[in-house]
Amino acid sequence: MQAIAFPKRSLLSRHIAAAFHVAVFAGLSTALSISFPAIVYAEENQVFDFRIPAGTLEDALNTLAKQSAITLTFDAVQVKGKSAPELKNQLTREQALHLLLKDTGLQAKTTNGAIIIIPRPVPVSIHTDTLPEVSVQANKTHSPNALPQPFAGGQVAKASRMGILGNVDIFETPFSTQSFTEQFVLDQQARRLADIVAADPSTRSAMAEYGDSETYHIRGFPLFTNQVGINGLYGMTDLRRIAPDFYERVDVLKGPASMLNGSSPFGVTGGNINLVSKRAADTPLNRFTASYISDSQLGGHLDLGRRFGEDNAWGVRLNLLARDGDTPISRQSDRMHIGSLAIDYRGEKLTASVDLASQDRLTKGYSANIVYNQGFALPRAMKNDKNYVNDWEFFKGDSHYWMTKVEYEFNPALTAYINYGQAKGNEEYFYAGSQGRRIINSAGDFTARVGGYQGWYEVDTYEVGLRGNVQLGSVSTNYALTFNDFDRIAGGSVVHATGVYTGNIYQSPTMPKPTVNFGVIPQNGDLQLNSIGLINTFGFLQDNVLLTLGARNQSLYSGIFSAGIKTGAYDENKVTPTSALLVRLGNYSLYGNYSEGLSQGATAPNTTVNAGENLAPFVAKQHELGVKYNAGTFGMTAAIFQITQPSAFTNAANRFVNDGEQRNRGLELSTFGQPFSGVRLLGGVTFIDAEQTKTLNGVNDGKDAIGVPKVNIVINGEYDIFAVPGLTLTGRISSFSEAQADVGNTQSIPGWTTFDAGARYITQVSGNKVTLRANIMNVADKSYWNSVSRSFITMGAPRTALISATIDF
Repeated sequence: MQAIAFPKRSLLSRHIAAAFHVAVFAGLSTALSISFPAIVYAEENQVFDFRIPAGTLEDALNTLAKQSAITLTFDAVQVKGKSAPELKNQLTREQALHLLLKDTGLQAKTTNGAIIIIPRPVPVSIHTDTLPEVSVQANKTHSPNALPQPFAGGQVAKASRMGILGNVDIFETPFSTQSFTEQFVLDQQARRLADIVAADPSTRSAMAEYGDSETYHIRGFPLFTNQVGINGLYGMTDLRRIAPDFYERVDVLKGPASMLNGSSPFGVTGGNINLVSKRAADTPLNRFTASYISDSQLGGHLDLGRRFGEDNAWGVRLNLLARDGDTPISRQSDRMHIGSLAIDYRGEKLTASVDLASQDRLTKGYSANIVYNQGFALPRAMKNDKNYVNDWEFFKGDSHYWMTKVEYEFNPALTAYINYGQAKGNEEYFYAGSQGRRIINSAGDFTARVGGYQGWYEVDTYEVGLRGNVQLGSVSTNYALTFNDFDRIAGGSVVHATGVYTGNIYQSPTMPKPTVNFGVIPQNGDLQLNSIGLINTFGFLQDNVLLTLGARNQSLYSGIFSAGIKTGAYDENKVTPTSALLVRLGNYSLYGNYSEGLSQGATAPNTTVNAGENLAPFVAKQHELGVKYNAGTFGMTAAIFQITQPSAFTNAANRFVNDGEQRNRGLELSTFGQPFSGVRLLGGVTFIDAEQTKTLNGVNDGKDAIGVPKVNIVINGEYDIFAVPGLTLTGRISSFSEAQADVGNTQSIPGWTTFDAGARYITQVSGNKVTLRANIMNVADKSYWNSVSRSFITMGAPRTALISATIDF
């Protein structure tokens, strides 16, 4: 007798129904002559809201399997005549099985990913015939280095990386955080980091889907790809787009917490993103994913993991991905090749790792940003699947990094570590206006130039630190002392091949491909950051009151270049403090924090008359109050915040300048986890009042800041169809109100709402787990301006079909 049940996956649209049915039929037809159970898997340590009535053990095991989405096999003879108690609790599957099998003489055993029920061995003892009691305990709080386990539902983790403090439980963190899991990345069929972080209503993508780069807005302030950390180091990521396939955690920390994360290139105001490299698990991994993205992109992703040696001390994880083909946008194609290798060692006291990664990308006919003049209403968005650039316009780039970390725990009071990394990359554009297409009226007419760009960068960075915990009477202390250094040099050259010409965004251009000679690429950047920080968390009343105090002395040196010659530099030094308090009251955590961050001034875009100029460094400040609620299987958070920083924009003279201050005040309401059996929710709503203050002569005081919608709503939902074991429907609603496009609030882009839908199905073919996924992004094929930022606007993505099949073999 077998009981089988399944987890969560997505909905099928008519646009891809035929292809999906073919994929399912092909997979099943290969095993027509093979008898196998339909088997699916659930995340380990996932908590479920069990509703199992008292009755026979056989019925109880069947119900448990269905409600917890596990593979469960048992012999009907062994369970015959046995009864099971009523179970109406929020438990892990292991806890539930223990309670059902207690006093039955049976036990659960995991074999090759499946759970079987077998007789419990009777211990040989001359003193007693009593069977030993089996103790089931929930996981303890994770160590600062251990990979946090998934929270209920498997989409987010129970803890996230808090900079030098390491991993901290989300309900013990006095900041607003989120940590997305590798499983969530897989189920979203994510092609770029923006696909993941956009699941949070306070974090959204601010660039075109197939543009030259990604930018993320956190609490209304921009974060660029080279400000994203990897394993705690900055500057390792690709300069323009980040492929999420290397990583098993995506940690988002909201607010300018440079005390925790160190000095970031170009500064961090609204928040920070840190990526955690994949590591080999104790269970061998052989996984291949074949994918299709409309219009005709095909891809393959191989993910292999092994541990070996005594106690599985050594681990190797390899990821290889290739994707190429036409996108849903006319006359546009996109190619991505990536690879990563992660080697790690975990001993009793010593841990070490080495990561190597490489990425190259070519996008032809890429969706360019469009700048605009002032004094008129912005034109309506073009049809989102139409391309307004020449098919020969392209962006290509490559990036490479390697990093290593060694950590040794002398005792609980002292752990020392060093983290080192190097990165380099190149990029090139050919354009007919994509670097300088400027809208000049509401009809969509523009001026532009034909030309090209080449650039390069090199990064060398490291961090050394001490970390530990000491008990001082009834007070616990967790401290961290760190020093980090970051050095980056860069070069770039823009060459115009023609004079200014005119066109219209609603018409396909037919400009000839230019011939461009770049010559020697001059250096135009020299950035040096270093800092030393000390932070300590004091725990009172059995750690129910946590007080965090810290300060970091930051130094920033930024060269100013003209025609490849350094003509000056900014050289600033600032002590930035952080203080936070968290009080735990049962399932509630109340917290407040104050933090600062020293940031390099914004860089003038290539479309301005002072292109490449770095504005003066500045200090961003945040105040935040919040509450978190842990219901066991789901969590809820609420936070109010205020962040201030100097305001930068392009003025009427086409010069990028600072003018006054931008003050973002907001309210965040969010939820995550599994509120009901088979139902998962992730997302919420964020209200932001982004206001200009202290402007020149008070002209724009009180007006809205550029590019920040007042209302941001993102809700991700999943629903398991128990009547069809293994099938899960998914969906996402994303809705944003209008955003202002100039400091005078005379121009704006309208608000927009999109809906995504999908389906996921898990089964087993010839003994191998197979996951079929299908998603439709922007089901209604809505055309819209996606964002306005730094004086340019970007297009939204058209309706896009994503289909994949993953096999664990």
